Amino acid sequence: MNKFNKSRVCPVPRQQRPFFEYLKSRNSNFLNWVSLNEFTYTKKFFVVLFFNTFLSFSLTNYFISFLDYPIRLLIISFFVSLILQTLLYCYFFTNWEYIGYRLVERKVFYEESGWYNQKVWIKPQSILKQELVLYNYQLIPLITRIKKTLSLILTVFFLLIGLILISLY
Repeated sequence: MNKFNKSRVCPVPRQQRPFFEYLKSRNSNFLNWVSLNEFTYTKKFFVVLFFNTFLSFSLTNYFISFLDYPIRLLIISFFVSLILQTLLYCYFFTNWEYIGYRLVERKVFYEESGWYNQKVWIKPQSILKQELVLYNYQLIPLITRIKKTLSLILTVFFLLIGLILISLY
């Protein structure tokens, strides 16, 4: 009898398989923020926002005097911190969206030894079904959470733009 050869089932190197890319991101200390429970997720969000605000306050203090324009400095530093927060959550979104795309896609593009020898592996139906279930029940809630957070950040962002425009006049 022939022994079962896993490389015949999936010739893609382990680190380039969509499922293992998902596991790597899921086990990452940085990217798994969106998979935490509500309280911890909210806490981390505000801790990073506070850190960003403190950092941006220090930077904007070089350009705007706190003694002359204290409210304007606070609004602009919070505005800059929201930009940093938006960039962070856009990174989360693009990363999880890319992993989701790789899970749902029937074809897996991979390299065996370098960028010059790209190959394509078509997933069998059984693996595709498992990864679709993973996508629908694990990744969709994460991506939805990131979208809600980004919409909240952008809402506050546009409100701050209004405050900045009002404070200029």
